[in-house]
Amino acid sequence: MFYISYYTTPDDVRASSPAANAKTLSISKALADVGESVKIISTCTVAKSGRGFVRGRTFSVCENVTCRQTPFFITGFGPFRRLQYVMANVYLFLVLVLFAKKDENVLFYHAVERASVVALAKKIKKFRLILEVEEVYANASKLSEREIEAEKRDISVADAFIFPTEMLNDVVNKKNLPYAIIHGTYDVETVLNQQSDDKIHVVYAGTLSKIKGGAYAAAESARFLGEKYSVHILGFGNNEQVEEIKSLAERISAESGCRVSYEGCLNGEEYLRFIQACHIGLSTQNPQGNFNDTSFPSKILTYMANGLQVVSARIPVVEGSDVDAYMNYYDSQTPESIAAAIKNVDLDNSIDTREIILKLNKKFKEKVKEVL
Repeated sequence: MFYISYYTTPDDVRASSPAANAKTLSISKALADVGESVKIISTCTVAKSGRGFVRGRTFSVCENVTCRQTPFFITGFGPFRRLQYVMANVYLFLVLVLFAKKDENVLFYHAVERASVVALAKKIKKFRLILEVEEVYANASKLSEREIEAEKRDISVADAFIFPTEMLNDVVNKKNLPYAIIHGTYDVETVLNQQSDDKIHVVYAGTLSKIKGGAYAAAESARFLGEKYSVHILGFGNNEQVEEIKSLAERISAESGCRVSYEGCLNGEEYLRFIQACHIGLSTQNPQGNFNDTSFPSKILTYMANGLQVVSARIPVVEGSDVDAYMNYYDSQTPESIAAAIKNVDLDNSIDTREIILKLNKKFKEKVKEVL
């Protein structure tokens, strides 16, 4: 089966969200485990740096999972970026029209810029579309009215769904179609690193978006933690967001006893080693945002898969999830409240979060097999 996503590897010049990569890989492995041969089609055309032509490539991801990536140009020339956007859509359309079979399952990681192409190919080839909806972009991003209507239309052509939350299923799945729930990555990571000093290391890993606000809330909580703790920010964003979080980290470190540091956007083994050297993971996105009604903070599962305890805002999508009992909640989006929740984590009597993930993975495989 085809799986349309923005999957990249750590050594790739292509840039994408580490969380999205991890979840794509987790779902691909689960599909392979239930008997599917998975062919990921990656149409990522955003580069980490550089200029010039990037060749397409096909490579093995793991047993029974391969990935084909579209070629593209790295350029700062605006009209040319628009052209390569069109070229990527044409490439995806041709792959689906030429190789997808009637009634074959095609899984699509919902992306507004690719959705119309997938819908058109489905109309021509009559394949069965399973839509992986991580969030409703109309809630999480600033979309035009035309884009909002296009998103609704594209969602309406799905034959089945994969969601991160039951709440999102309630919002999107109006026809009561088959669906499976996977909150985030369900791959338990091999132990690569352990804590090596007497500090309690706290990490936020995710977007630097000011709309979601998680990185800034995590950094500000350090004002109330003291020198026993060290707060690390791992994240992806534009140059302005990176410089702003760096400046904030330096300022808080100078004004408080707790050191705050921005560690960049890490991937692969480097990312895992860093995460595993921490004790507590933070899910501190703004609980008032509309995106909280439909999107699950996938970083929670990533933390758990690496053995961390989790501090999270008390939001319905988390309280209504399979990991509710294992969270350390805070109830007010203030630095003081977040810091208090961090201090309340009992590291001497902590749960085995890796074992919880193994159980969730087994449950997902059983459900996704029904959906297929």
